[in-house]
Amino acid sequence: MVRHDQYPAAPAADAARGVPVPAAPPVPGTGAPAAPSAPVPVTPVPGAPGPAVPGTPAVAAIGLTKVYGSGQARVTALDGVSLSVPTGQFVAVMGPSGSGKSTLLHCLAGLDAPTSGRVLIAGADLTGMDDRQLTDVRRDQLGFVFQSFNLLPTLTAEENILLPLRLAHRRPQPQWWDAVVSALGIGDRLTHRPTELSGGQQQRVAVARALIGRPAVVFADEPTGALDTASAASLLETLARMCAELGQTVVMVTHDENAAAATSRVIRLRDGHVVGDAPVHHPAGTHTAPGTAHTTPDAPASPGPLPTRPGTGRASGTGAR
Repeated sequence: MVRHDQYPAAPAADAARGVPVPAAPPVPGTGAPAAPSAPVPVTPVPGAPGPAVPGTPAVAAIGLTKVYGSGQARVTALDGVSLSVPTGQFVAVMGPSGSGKSTLLHCLAGLDAPTSGRVLIAGADLTGMDDRQLTDVRRDQLGFVFQSFNLLPTLTAEENILLPLRLAHRRPQPQWWDAVVSALGIGDRLTHRPTELSGGQQQRVAVARALIGRPAVVFADEPTGALDTASAASLLETLARMCAELGQTVVMVTHDENAAAATSRVIRLRDGHVVGDAPVHHPAGTHTAPGTAHTTPDAPASPGPLPTRPGTGRASGTGAR
């Protein structure tokens, strides 16, 4: 039984935000983890903190420019980039090396300050915010997923997921906890430490950690880069479902065309400019493009369509127990 009134001992705050830490030695006496159970329909939480107010973009950039260096060493990484991502959209940002896609993600997420232009998160303008205010925005409004899982090796999966809330002196909403754990298919892995989990399972725990506070936006930097093909496809399918059916917003930087095909929109950059911005068309009744959804013992099958709550277009029902 998950007890949300108990939290792990506080490790370093930087590690909790995903800074890599040394891997722990294998836990003696543990074998290969059993396959996770298939996820079940999930329930959004009415009134829970999370996606932007309807009608307000989850994230927007206006005339964003980022310049590094000066003189002959001057490099313009972003040059007047403007874009808007509505709530519930799954967006891929693509481009060759040096195109500015990582710089764009860092500026949108408040991790780097643009030279000029504005960034808005759920209607709040990050321009002019001091470090403390930006830290609050990242903690309360944003989630992050990286190619490396960045889980604390001494904590269980559940403790890793809950750590950001603990640092913010918040408790998870039980229904949203059920929704996230069910959608990611990790309910029978919550007491395991990272060394007892496969790569795909570790990344699902990392995604749960990013989602548990119901952020306005989740920023994902090559989240499938360390996963095998089937695990990557399953993770992308889950993210697509959470955007389409639970109203989550995800902005993902990737170099993988197959990963981008699982999203609902692809923005392409080249030399600091947006050179393409187009929707991704999926077959009726699906959230991913053909050929991207697979299942393996490490990648739980996706549940069937979630029931719709009348008048909202969002899923409803009972959460996992």
